Amino acid sequence: MDAKERKAMLEFIDRRLSGMVYFDSSDSGKYGNLPVVNLHLSKCYNCKKIAVWVFDRLVFPLKKSGVKANLDLPDDVILDFEEAREIVDASPRGAAALLRLCIQKLCTHLGEKGKKIDDAIASLVQKGLNPLVQKALDIVRVIGNEAVHPGELDLRDDRDTAFELFGLVNSIADQMITHPKAVEALYNKLPESKRKAIEARDSKK
Repeated sequence: MDAKERKAMLEFIDRRLSGMVYFDSSDSGKYGNLPVVNLHLSKCYNCKKIAVWVFDRLVFPLKKSGVKANLDLPDDVILDFEEAREIVDASPRGAAALLRLCIQKLCTHLGEKGKKIDDAIASLVQKGLNPLVQKALDIVRVIGNEAVHPGELDLRDDRDTAFELFGLVNSIADQMITHPKAVEALYNKLPESKRKAIEARDSKK
């Protein structure tokens, strides 16, 4: 193999390994029949559905990463949360921006009117939110980063930051929505006479 052939071979290998989709122009067939390189279809043996791959990356159906959303979250927050799960592997910054938006919407749902996440979380802590959540938000640079607002990109965000934010959204929902709802449901199962006795006791305080 001479130098020219070796160069062509190396370029061919580099192009294949780049993961980019392209037509193989070396094929002698007609233009409409040129083979597509690095684009693949597969069929699941179990469900029989088709999957689309670009090189070694699954692009359809979309694979979701991260924890599932707390079902007690408001519907619009769940939609943003699930979209963040869909894009976190391809765009951690985009996912983190969506999750900051989720936190802001959740705070609004819980009655907080401030536009800054740090102020809203501080207010929720006064209402019973575990202060550790506030510290966790500090760790992922949500609080104190005046340059980044809900829904905006932070160039420093990475996959780990996004995954921390998934957990924080659920943690706030667990403490401020799910747990109180569960306690209230248990309380309502008490005999009416017991509930009235408790309410009478509390009214004397």
